Formats: sequence, structure tokens, C-alpha cells
Amino acid sequence: MFSCKKVLVFGDSLARGVIYDDEHGRYRISPCAAVNSIAEKTGIEIVNRARMGMTAESGLAQMKADLEAGLSGDAVLLEFGGNDCDFDWRAISENPDAEHAPKTPLALYERDMRDMIRLARRKNMAVALCTLPPIISESYFDFFSAGRLNRDNILRWLGDTNKIYRYHERYSLLLSRLARDCACRLLDLRSAFLEKWDPHPYFCRDGIHPNNDGQMLIRDAVLAQIG
Repeated sequence: MFSCKKVLVFGDSLARGVIYDDEHGRYRISPCAAVNSIAEKTGIEIVNRARMGMTAESGLAQMKADLEAGLSGDAVLLEFGGNDCDFDWRAISENPDAEHAPKTPLALYERDMRDMIRLARRKNMAVALCTLPPIISESYFDFFSAGRLNRDNILRWLGDTNKIYRYHERYSLLLSRLARDCACRLLDLRSAFLEKWDPHPYFCRDGIHPNNDGQMLIRDAVLAQIG
């Protein structure tokens, strides 16, 4: 699919190239954003429709609207999951004994991803999926629980912070299965981080967004797989 001339990207902050800026205490676009670098190095026209905070459900709605408005390409890259598997930590902090579901339960996530694959193919576009970079669960826990949340309550509900990592991993594993089931190209981003003896230096302080070095690691992993 990467011999094509134009690729549409739908996804969340990972594909957008968002990093956490410690100096200013806010999120911004990395100057090393992987998608931009890949476009420059390959000459492929990449239309990046990824947005921070997007889930598979909102991505499906955006994709439908964009394609109905006439956006087209030779191929589509779908990158979702990091927001889908996240929880309402404030609600958990306030009521750790209740049942809490992620933003997109796994079955609904699979349904939405399959719908996006079908939608792309109805427009005669090839489809690629990508595995999810891992979460640094301890850093993420410290980041989101700082402030007014009750850390003890959240930990009581979780059991241990590594549960965040394990739950997130289920979504990445599903993407690998979907790629096999639907005969999609799979770009393995996760292994690029797990192959590092210590992946921490490739992530922002929040533990979920790859930093500039992480974005370059993604770029190199994709270029190696499509070369």
C-alpha cells in the first residue's frame, strides 16, 4: 500500500504527533512528528486527519464525514486505541467500589474499527492498522492522579498500576488480530519501544505520549517496515 501516492491518516494524538511540553505545562505538536517526517522522506502525500482525544467512535464519524465531503486517497492508516481504553479516573476516585467501563469497551472498539475498514474498502482504498506503543503505567498514574483525585481509591480499584498497562495491551493485541482477520497491512509500533532495554526515555512525563525521540523511533520503525 505504501507504493501509493496519497494516504489518509485517521487517529488520535499519537498520529498527530502530540507531545507534552514540560516547560509550558501543555500539549503541543512535536517538531519531529512521525507522520510529517515519513511524508518528507518518502514523498507520499499524507493527509493527517488525526486529532487529540479521538476514539474509534469519533474517528468513524469523522471518517464518514470526510469521505462524504469528497476526501479521497489510495490508502488509509487507522490509529486508535489509546483513548478508547482509558477510564474516567475522577469517577473511579469518587466511587472505587462501583463498576467502571473504559471510554470504548473492547467489543465496541472492535466494531468501530471493522466499520472503518469496511468504509475505506468501499472507497477502494487499501487499509493499514498499527499496534499501540506501550504505556508507562507508573508515570501515567502519577500524572493523571496528581491534584484532587484520591490516589488510594484509584489504586484500590486498580489493584496495581500495571493493570493500566495490561488493559491497554488488550487493545493493541486486538489490532493485531483484526489485521489478520481483515487482511490489512499491520505496522508494528509497539515492538520498536519494547525492544529498548528502557523505553522510559522515549515518553513524555505523562507516560502515554511518545516524546520527540519517541516520534523519531516511530518514524524509523515505519520506514523500516515499508521500505
